[in-house]
Amino acid sequence: MTGQGIPVRAGAEGKADGRRTNTRTRIHEVALELFAELGYERTTMRQIADRLGITRPALYYHYRSKEDILAAVHRDLAYSVDELLAWAKAQPATGATRQEVLRRLHALMSGPWGIFTRFAQASEAAMRDLSAAAEFSQRMDDVGTLLSPSDTVEGRIKGRLALSALFMANARSAQLGGSTAERMDAALEIAYELVR
Repeated sequence: MTGQGIPVRAGAEGKADGRRTNTRTRIHEVALELFAELGYERTTMRQIADRLGITRPALYYHYRSKEDILAAVHRDLAYSVDELLAWAKAQPATGATRQEVLRRLHALMSGPWGIFTRFAQASEAAMRDLSAAAEFSQRMDDVGTLLSPSDTVEGRIKGRLALSALFMANARSAQLGGSTAERMDAALEIAYELVR
């Protein structure tokens, strides 16, 4: 992870030197902010460049379109889930491991991953067009399986509910009340109880 930004893999986006990686990370963050504020369809490359304080040609040097930016953000987030899955599969299948998976997901969703999931929930059309969306859905199924406290119907439901609690709390919801951080913290405690 680069600073507070979205993780960027060396090789996935070009050079992993500080300047290029930081520029791409900043592009991802600003694009997600604009997608969330204005909606994906209404956001333009010009608006992204303006918010970044760079020229459009400088932005086009990194990405040809907002679709390319969204795909890169999605790829980086999928990579962070792959890292989490690899770590979790190497651990004993205990309540402590399941709680640590939830804690790490909570941390991811408290940053840019949370912005992305709010955007994804509000922009289903843009997500349907994303070629890797089905793969990401499979990753979330794998996380849900890892969170299951037992290999029973009840255990599998508890694992999926724990994961869903984090996503639900992260969504903008007036009915739930509180800030996103308050909802996320409450959801984490509920999720812990489900996977014990």
